[in-house]
Amino acid sequence: MTNRYDFLIRGGLVVSGSKIQRADVGIKGEKIASVEPRLPQKEAGRVIEASGKYVMPGVIDVHVHPVYEDDMGGLSFTAAHGGTTTLIHFAYAKPGMRLVDTIKKYQEDGLKKSYLDFGIHGTLFDPSSQIDEIPKVFDLGVSSFKMFMTYAKLKWITDDYHLTAAMDLISECGGLAMVHAENGLVTDYLEDRSLKRGEDQKKVFLKTRPDYLEAEAIFRALSISAVTHCPLYIVHLSTAKGVAPIEEAKAEGLPVYAETCPQYLTLTDATLQRLGPLAKIGPPLRIETDRLALWEAIQRGVIDVVASDHAPKVKKKEDPFFEAPYGSPQAETMLTVTYDEGVNKGRIGLCKLVELFSENPAKIFGFYPKKGVIQKGSDADLVIFDPNHLHIIQHKVQHSGAPYTLYEGRRCLGMPIFSMQRGKMLVEDGEMKGKPGEGKFLRTKITKIRL
Repeated sequence: MTNRYDFLIRGGLVVSGSKIQRADVGIKGEKIASVEPRLPQKEAGRVIEASGKYVMPGVIDVHVHPVYEDDMGGLSFTAAHGGTTTLIHFAYAKPGMRLVDTIKKYQEDGLKKSYLDFGIHGTLFDPSSQIDEIPKVFDLGVSSFKMFMTYAKLKWITDDYHLTAAMDLISECGGLAMVHAENGLVTDYLEDRSLKRGEDQKKVFLKTRPDYLEAEAIFRALSISAVTHCPLYIVHLSTAKGVAPIEEAKAEGLPVYAETCPQYLTLTDATLQRLGPLAKIGPPLRIETDRLALWEAIQRGVIDVVASDHAPKVKKKEDPFFEAPYGSPQAETMLTVTYDEGVNKGRIGLCKLVELFSENPAKIFGFYPKKGVIQKGSDADLVIFDPNHLHIIQHKVQHSGAPYTLYEGRRCLGMPIFSMQRGKMLVEDGEMKGKPGEGKFLRTKITKIRL
């Protein structure tokens, strides 16, 4: 006799962006077959007990960089241990590289190595020679494109002319522009002036990258987005001043989405002063008023997504600060620290957490309702989260190739203990059950949805 369900997750609190309900979840094949108050256990191949725990959609982390210490295999491995079931990678088309060829390589690499389903963003480091490739990239299933308004010294910066040209073409093709919004030329001047003065670059790191420069770049990007009618996604928002132009644009009905990251919600410049190069990221960790303003922006619906900006690099606290690279590992700790700082401290409810991590990313990038929600017919991508599991974050038990975590020694209440992707066991009690190459490539599609 064939079982009605392959798995039955019993007795948990099923969480969506709008409600929490006590329900059983029946899974058949790759899909959720039923979500009901009570389902017959005898009709399931395996029953998984979830009483006293939350059953949530798997995290969709839309901001990861598989080009450093974690490749597409390693990144998906560490992310899965943190409750993530879907990733969207930034494909780095550096100067001299073709965007189409780069994305094809990332697709092939992911299909060989990834434990998780994945999509791709095109990343233009040399827009003047790469913009013309944008229409061809849509044929490959990629519809979102990131550009840098900073890092002029590295020659990664996109000037306003090419930013406008790119947004115009992206809009015409039905896609989404993404920007790292900081005024790069002013940043470089402030840094050069500081170096001439012989100042300690760790101590002045925040002063050479002030909040005004993020707010100015966001306003400029929003203006270009408005005149080109191009949907815009602001990555890693870090300042209170940056919130205001986004809030105004949303009030005008412009298609703009904002993302922040767990590091900006939990850490400040004081962390940088303590850990030095380990906490050197861009944009920088800010001050306490910025951190609290980001939580308030989440509460008001100005910020739509929390994503990791996982960029793991080999760094030591003792390294020369100025020469140290930007970036930190975040994928594995993202859900845990945001839940602890947000839900446990009463800043947001559990439904808002699911919106930020699963539902909104799925809607923005065209995965919803296939992903991002627990309902009949959706992919069986889900996480069981134990809100009573007290633990201490330690690098030695994490899975990234980076040699540290910014949260070493942090006590957290609540952690993911089980995850599943498309009806297959992924991680159970800290043990990986999935295999590399089981992830599928996901085509993105931008819908201009109002969240």
